Amino acid sequence: MNSAAPRRVIIVGLGVMGGSVAKTLKRRAPRTVVFGIDPDDESAALASRDGVVRAHALDDCDLDGAVVVFAAPLDVTASLVRDTAGAWSRAALATDPASLKVPVVEAARPAAQPAPAQPPAFVGAHPMCGSERSGYAAARADLFDGADVWLCPEHDGAPLARAQAFWRLLGGRPRTIAAADHDRLMARASHLPQLLSVALAQSLDDAGIARDVLGPGGRDMTRLAGSSPSMWLPLLEAAHERDARALGALEERIGSVRRMLEEGDLAALARFMERGRRWASRTD
Repeated sequence: MNSAAPRRVIIVGLGVMGGSVAKTLKRRAPRTVVFGIDPDDESAALASRDGVVRAHALDDCDLDGAVVVFAAPLDVTASLVRDTAGAWSRAALATDPASLKVPVVEAARPAAQPAPAQPPAFVGAHPMCGSERSGYAAARADLFDGADVWLCPEHDGAPLARAQAFWRLLGGRPRTIAAADHDRLMARASHLPQLLSVALAQSLDDAGIARDVLGPGGRDMTRLAGSSPSMWLPLLEAAHERDARALGALEERIGSVRRMLEEGDLAALARFMERGRRWASRTD
């Protein structure tokens, strides 16, 4: 057994992210007992075939020394974290993979007011990976392999160390950032690509172009358009002002490219493309 593996992990939500946590644990820490909580019978049944023990509530589980993972859409996660604080605060660690952190961290804050020597068990996380598909059937045992995982602790101490160890166990590379800084970053690094992909997909649809005629680049750029609106809408609602500003800046950039093309200014277009190429070369 991996020495960093917890004895028990309770996953609340067995969609792509929660299901991938379960499948990864079965691969990397087979002796860890994994419990799953999900109201969807189909997801619970699929997880049970993979050895996940179904539970109906956190209070039904032995939380001593356990890790709790909240893996639901943002609004549901925030409500669950707030409403079940009396349970998860008894765990060694509680964490979540939601891609905005301030709403979840704020939901966890009133959960427990521990003594200064005992920081709260909750450490919000955001693994930079995922899928445009949804449900347990789309979960993967290698989803977190090599992925950066942003951790947003409010305190140093044992829970942060446990969160780092847990996400490393899953194959991730933990990085620490303040929750507010994380959410500002995600408006451009995550939400903007998602919205651009949807807009591009709709533009192609308006032109009568099917996705199956696209080349690899076009398929890559429109892949995110297949993501679940029910997962994204709570995120976009929570970050709507930042996302709108990011889109406004992108609109200005696209407008400048349109003017270069209308005016036949190939020199400006070359400079524009070269700047993009240099950026892409630095990040590959």
